[in-house]
Amino acid sequence: MDDITAKEFRGKIQEVQNDLVLEYLNVRRALGYLGFLLPAMLIAYGLWPGTTFAPSISEFYYTHMGGVFVGVMCAIGVFLFTYKGYRREPGEILSDKILSRIAGLLAIGVAIFPVRVDLPALCEDPAVNLGLECHPNVLHFGSATGFFVALAILCIFQFTKGNRTRDGRIKWTPDNIIYVSCGVIMLACLLALVPYVLLPTVTEALAPWKYMFVMESIACIAFSIAWLVKGERLQPVKRAVETVAPSPATDD
Repeated sequence: MDDITAKEFRGKIQEVQNDLVLEYLNVRRALGYLGFLLPAMLIAYGLWPGTTFAPSISEFYYTHMGGVFVGVMCAIGVFLFTYKGYRREPGEILSDKILSRIAGLLAIGVAIFPVRVDLPALCEDPAVNLGLECHPNVLHFGSATGFFVALAILCIFQFTKGNRTRDGRIKWTPDNIIYVSCGVIMLACLLALVPYVLLPTVTEALAPWKYMFVMESIACIAFSIAWLVKGERLQPVKRAVETVAPSPATDD
């Protein structure tokens, strides 16, 4: 192979690699933007005069934003399903690809199994065709819970794989601090919703404050930040974390 052909060959490989990197970055950024835009759009709608501010993100399904809710969740599901991330290591059970596909399917499940609320004749009137609304609520809540748990696992255990010591310990770089923090925040929001969902007295006390919507929105924003940082965005956030982050170990 002469020098010109070799250079062209190397150039083609680099071009393909650059295209793949850009594709991965765009998928990560798209997920981050969607995670932020969903609660932002619902808040804007809910605060508009003459509209209804639903108690939770899921219950906006029953407003004029229902199509937006379904569309964004399905888009998130598709993007997650196409995400590959790090290659599966020998003996690894939950790789990036498996976790992201589980989260993607669950995101679509949140959309096609909407939360059931106490509205008259939702499932009793045969003339009303509302799709898959006559289902147990466990399908919706199970999908939503599993979605955030899978994403939290991705953030804490998979996103941090790029910066670890030889024995597998996480290096506390600014990126890893953000990933782990976002995963923990998502799990904390889920735990904070347990008494709200299970205890009627807690529900009654916190419902006027849109407690469920607030917790879901915080989890969505944590999801958004993690994916945007993974997509090499939010540099000011990374610099702010860097000012308080400990110096990472050089490696052993």
